[in-house]
Amino acid sequence: MSVARRSLATFTAAVLAAVLPATAASATQEQDVGLLRLTVTQPDGTAARGAVDLIATDESHSEYLQLDESGQLSVEVPATDYKIRITPAYYDPDLPDDGLRQWVPGKTSYAQAEALRVTAGGTTDVAERLLPPSPLTVRGRDAITGAPITEVCAYADGRAANCGDPEITIRRLVPGPQTIRVYTEDGNYLATDATVNVVEGETAVAVVDLTPAAHVETTVVDAATGAPVAGACATVAPAGTGDLPDVGPLACSDGTGRLRLGEVEAGSWNLFVRPTGDSPYGAQWVGATGGTGDPAQARTITLATGQAVTVPPIRLDRAGIVTGTVTSAATGAPVTSGEVSLAHASGLSYLRWGAYLDDRGAYRIDWLGPYRWPLLFTTGDHALQWSGGVATRGQAKPVTVRAGRSTAYSPTLKPGTLVTGGLTDSAGRPVSAVLTFHNAATGEVVGSVWDYDGRYEARVLGRQTITVGWQWGSFVSYAGWYDGVADAAAAKRVTVPSSGSLTVDIGLRPFPAS
Repeated sequence: MSVARRSLATFTAAVLAAVLPATAASATQEQDVGLLRLTVTQPDGTAARGAVDLIATDESHSEYLQLDESGQLSVEVPATDYKIRITPAYYDPDLPDDGLRQWVPGKTSYAQAEALRVTAGGTTDVAERLLPPSPLTVRGRDAITGAPITEVCAYADGRAANCGDPEITIRRLVPGPQTIRVYTEDGNYLATDATVNVVEGETAVAVVDLTPAAHVETTVVDAATGAPVAGACATVAPAGTGDLPDVGPLACSDGTGRLRLGEVEAGSWNLFVRPTGDSPYGAQWVGATGGTGDPAQARTITLATGQAVTVPPIRLDRAGIVTGTVTSAATGAPVTSGEVSLAHASGLSYLRWGAYLDDRGAYRIDWLGPYRWPLLFTTGDHALQWSGGVATRGQAKPVTVRAGRSTAYSPTLKPGTLVTGGLTDSAGRPVSAVLTFHNAATGEVVGSVWDYDGRYEARVLGRQTITVGWQWGSFVSYAGWYDGVADAAAAKRVTVPSSGSLTVDIGLRPFPAS
């Protein structure tokens, strides 16, 4: 999966996790109800403590509850089918262990869980025994040569990772299929999510194949003097896209200016470098002979699996400053919420790709190299747009930055065309989803929105032709494209007018998300 796709996937997962429980819990307050009674015991038969998630299979309702001292709960819920997740608390009732969650009956995933029917006016009794936590030993193997990897690291369910030579044992996992993250500390292999099988009462052994990572090696120097520059950090973007990641490989130059960027997938990439802290140097896309602000002019580096490529020294120029105040073309008032950035992703918390607007609509970016930079303006109440008031990076009017000087750029943002509609599943029920609007010619994201009640509103610049992608679901994630297709190439194209509004109702289908 590319860095850009991981970024979107990471953002989408966070949004869905935030909106779906609130939506589901309020969707069916007036339905007929039935009684659900649950009893949970520990592996030794004593009463269990912990938290319980009740999730309607149609996502119309969800509840988060606690087991009482006898390991029981009783609750009235709307009549429908439910899946139940239990998070046990073996040591402290107030501190459930997320890493030991299981689904009724004794399963490790939502997909395996049984759908339990609650009927109107009826009582559904459910008894569940917690599976005894069991150990798993993980070993690494080179996916190309088959040779053992001397030191391997692994973790599950977000719990702290541990490393071992030549193996690592995770002490407490729920028996059954589990997904674990496996990697190496030296960055010589790409991290992978492996599905393994934990065996009750035994120490199962999982041998996980890891693909050798590619590496980029270079030095970072002052463009004028050739002196080494420390603390300049590099990452990669898929060649020609300008899509800076919010997660992904990152490395910084040492005191001699040496930089080794590891854990890169095979493929074609551009390098982006930004000095950190109070450095006097400016960021750049690494070009063929020097820095540039345009990713289309960046040097393309093609990497094979496990390959180390040395590129010529990266020559840093002194930084300049861009400041301005962002206003609305509709009202003339300052736009006081949003971001000015180089790309759609905001970047890592310590290496962001832009700056936020303050309560007067002002912004300041003081770490750009002296080049021509397309700037992206993302706000909640105006269409996403690049400098010059256009929808795509290639159309942007770049802002010229000069070393040691300040450039003023104060755009007036276009409101854009209002795009609205309803979102329904295959049964016609309203659902919550994340929508992304793409320029049909370039594939670039030109807008995004997530809804809370099966209705959405978004602003998109017109006139342009777009496609609409969607992702929905909480415990199982589905993705597809308007109108009812799973593949981006088959997506129906929609023309957004230059003004006014447009209605696009979207039927979401259960295509598994990749």
